[in-house]
Amino acid sequence: MYAHELFANGTAGLAYLLKDRVAELAELVAALRAVVDGRAVIDPRIVEALVSRGGQDADSALASLTPRETEVLRLMAAGRANAGIMKDLVLSESAVEKHINSIFAKLGLAPEPETHRRVAAVLAYLRQAGRAAPPPDR
Repeated sequence: MYAHELFANGTAGLAYLLKDRVAELAELVAALRAVVDGRAVIDPRIVEALVSRGGQDADSALASLTPRETEVLRLMAAGRANAGIMKDLVLSESAVEKHINSIFAKLGLAPEPETHRRVAAVLAYLRQAGRAAPPPDR
């Protein structure tokens, strides 16, 4: 799949936005700032498209996630930031961070300067979970 090839060498400083989102100046400026900071920006609709094409591998590391961790990862795949996850699941900031760090550990995603762990976790979910993420509330 094209998206997997796009992210194969890491995601630091990578942005993938749809044309209609680039027309929104605030979205474009925020994406440019994130890329300059070395972060990745992936349009939530791209994530949704990838989710709809994914397959499931029951023996994967995803099978070791708790139901709450799976829900957190699903919301990450839907484009939610920590604040959105906190609101949707009625969790504290530290609880969301704890779940995300546990997801990283279970998926074997150690901190590396050339890899954005959050995007790597979402890509693992997209490749193996095969479940549709809810569209972001916008």
